[in-house]
Amino acid sequence: MCTTTAVAAATPDVTLRGFTASASNRERALERTFLDLPSAAGASDEAQRINKEPHYAGTPGDYSLAVYMRDQLRSFGFEAELEALSARVDTPHRLVLQVQNTGLRIQNNNETRKRGRPATIDFDLREIPEPADPDTLRDSPTLPFNAGSGDGDIVAPLVFVNRGVDDDYQTLDRAGVSVRGAIAIVRYGAQFRGNLAMRAQQHGASGVIFYSDPKDDGGARGAVYPSGPWRPLNAVQRGSVGEGIRIPTLPISAANARVLLGTLVGKPGPDGWGGKLPVAYGLGRGPSYAHLVVSMNRTRTTLWNTIGRLRGGTNPAESVVLGAHRDAWVYGVTDNGSGVITMLEIARGLGYLAQSGWRPRRTIVIAGWDGEEIGLVGSKAYVAAHHAELARGCIAYINADENVAGPAFGASATAAIGAGIIDATRTIGDPNANARTIFDRWIEAERRVHRDARIALPEIASPGGGSDHESFLSGVGTPVANLGFNGPVGVYHSAYDDFQFASTFADPGFALHRTAAQIDGVFAMRLADADVAPYTLVPYVGAMRSALAEFRARSERDGLGVDLTPLRAGIDRFASLAINADAALSRVSSSGAGVPPDLTARELTAIQALNAIVYGVDGYDATAFPTLSAAFATRQKLQITAAVIQTVGALSRATNTLSF
Repeated sequence: MCTTTAVAAATPDVTLRGFTASASNRERALERTFLDLPSAAGASDEAQRINKEPHYAGTPGDYSLAVYMRDQLRSFGFEAELEALSARVDTPHRLVLQVQNTGLRIQNNNETRKRGRPATIDFDLREIPEPADPDTLRDSPTLPFNAGSGDGDIVAPLVFVNRGVDDDYQTLDRAGVSVRGAIAIVRYGAQFRGNLAMRAQQHGASGVIFYSDPKDDGGARGAVYPSGPWRPLNAVQRGSVGEGIRIPTLPISAANARVLLGTLVGKPGPDGWGGKLPVAYGLGRGPSYAHLVVSMNRTRTTLWNTIGRLRGGTNPAESVVLGAHRDAWVYGVTDNGSGVITMLEIARGLGYLAQSGWRPRRTIVIAGWDGEEIGLVGSKAYVAAHHAELARGCIAYINADENVAGPAFGASATAAIGAGIIDATRTIGDPNANARTIFDRWIEAERRVHRDARIALPEIASPGGGSDHESFLSGVGTPVANLGFNGPVGVYHSAYDDFQFASTFADPGFALHRTAAQIDGVFAMRLADADVAPYTLVPYVGAMRSALAEFRARSERDGLGVDLTPLRAGIDRFASLAINADAALSRVSSSGAGVPPDLTARELTAIQALNAIVYGVDGYDATAFPTLSAAFATRQKLQITAAVIQTVGALSRATNTLSF
């Protein structure tokens, strides 16, 4: 605690973004008190509570954790309730995987069947318990599965499609190998699994089997759990495949995939084809046939968002929302116990300040979302139910998802609030080094990665998809941020993501959980207390110009000859007005003189429009100018030209609102 307080006290006494000088001094004094309130011991206690039972969406364990989070928020002084919602929740009814080999050698554990004697193997689809981790010895509630999978009972030849991206299918086409009517074996990791399943379906596959290869997150990367943080051969990555998948899909372990892949025959693939299992990864179809059965229960049931509020004083209709999903595939102490812990430790600190007389200018909401793992259903329901108030006054959403998983700090955010993350990290002490801040840790790592000591500011990525910030960004245009500590999580979406993994590899001692709460808490306080919302508009320019350069290169590469001059002119006009707007906002907030009462609302309207134009997602990936990006995917010049006109018009309308 002393290190953090000393660093905070030593922070240069500059005026904070959006604050007058006097308000900055009051804010820094509050922050110094807040920083001592989240604790590693509290984080560890909460992790052990989260580890008590599985809490997949809609289960008794899920409801129990919702109530626990509500009661904790109330004990800290928040108004807290459960908001119920109805959702479809998938669980497996029957899962079967068999393989019959037509006369080839099959190695299954220590048993070898000789050539000419067909062998049928029935696969055990359970995750094998790890004796060194007692929690894995508990009975898992279900076999590993994919939510959203289609049903099917099929017998079909196997085809290895590598990572399942377009280039891999082209490689198979060139080799004369068809996936139509076959079961595609896909290495997880290249894209959102739903995109991979959809692509296999579009190529005519009758089913998909997913597995995690040691090359990507297992033994080829380092020591596997429980000796290290990487994925052991018996761990299975569960996950949702989203909507629109009609064919059966099933996740299996690398140990089972090794047996399947060992039955295939084909010529060697190109450089980079395949993984690191002791198999050939050939370009071929069969000759083995698999019997795949996937039958899902699809039940309409009640889920529960946990919502806590600390009412604002001056501007209660404006809000800052912080959230973390509460549901998990099994125990989920890293994904997403780390986010829930962050929320509770923030609430502990803010509640203490409130009980001591502080009241934020704007309302602070702390949420535990349900059903994130099955399609963001909890946060989507909240955004739909509260859309009007969010559109009118939610100035930012801060997301915490798997946000303490190792030592490397990173962040993604929409451009309007990215600078505030950097500012907050300058205030927070690094628990691993005296007199050093998290900013120092962050920038030193960036310089090492890029081998450039001249880098002055760390990179803040554009927000991708696959977590609850997407509901706010796509549903309302709210400025969003994700920040936290990253590292290898080989136990991702497996039963091995438990307290032992979190306390041994993700964050021994839980000091980084405390630090994550400090960073998110200070960031939220500054957003909630600022005289004027601390937005910056100029950072949008770099994101837009970078995307424009990519579109130009794509147009040339594909021989489309698209005229992007109007978009360049629109970006240039925005850049000029953004510089003036940022300068005007800085003057207004720092002086405090004549601050228009609706200034933040006017800023927010402009930024919501900008976010809708600039930010989109494709699965987990961020896409810039999503309307134009989708048009480029068609490779049709007329469609692209129409999208350019539409995008330029939208950008012009947003730019016209910058008369602050």
